[in-house]
Amino acid sequence: MNKNWRRKILFFSEWNLLEKGLLLANFIVTFCLLIYQCIVGNVNDWKTWLAFVANIFNIVSVILATKKHISCFIWGLLAVIGFGGVAFGSQATGNVILYWIFYIPAQLFALYLWRKNSNDKIQVKPTTINGWQIVVTMVCTVGFIILFSWIETINKFQSFWYGKNIVAYSTLTYILDAAVLILSIVMTIFTWCRFKERWYISVLVDTCQIALWSAIVYHKGISDISGWIMIISSITMMISAIYGVFNWQK
Repeated sequence: MNKNWRRKILFFSEWNLLEKGLLLANFIVTFCLLIYQCIVGNVNDWKTWLAFVANIFNIVSVILATKKHISCFIWGLLAVIGFGGVAFGSQATGNVILYWIFYIPAQLFALYLWRKNSNDKIQVKPTTINGWQIVVTMVCTVGFIILFSWIETINKFQSFWYGKNIVAYSTLTYILDAAVLILSIVMTIFTWCRFKERWYISVLVDTCQIALWSAIVYHKGISDISGWIMIISSITMMISAIYGVFNWQK
């Protein structure tokens, strides 16, 4: 019973060197950046540490997802609760809504669907998207990215969503931000449906995240440690997503 519980929840004993290496590398790099920020930058508050822990939960969740393990949603749930807590502490209302109102139910719904479509309640069987679904998805995704990137530039929207007008970034930055949001929603739906193609979407999301946070770090300066942590996290997740592309073909 204890062995079966461990297999359902942890799986660490079954991880290969690549999977363990990804988690360890992410932990070491982000932890060093965190310590640097605390010591050199003299910034040490609960939000910083919570973001670090939530990031680790998120990486574990993604790696487990590449292995088709249903337990990925347990770790994912812990991650989004943590990220939502950081957003709440930072008074970022929009992100609180995203993590606590959208992602928490999304994780629980995905957990239900995957368990329903699993014979052993441990691993899920992937499916494949068909042609017309690809066309509809591409048209809707591009349309919503263009629409939302335009909406983000409107001062009234910024005042309503963020409580203030945010710093003006380049047009490309707004497009990348909108792409991350819309593609993440598409990826969530693909995850519910167990589509193999969700990993291609994941690679796109992580690529956009890397580009977005690189632009933000460039704008704010290389001393923006939180931005660097997001870049490292996104790189780790992109490598995991590429790994997931191949793993879900088996």
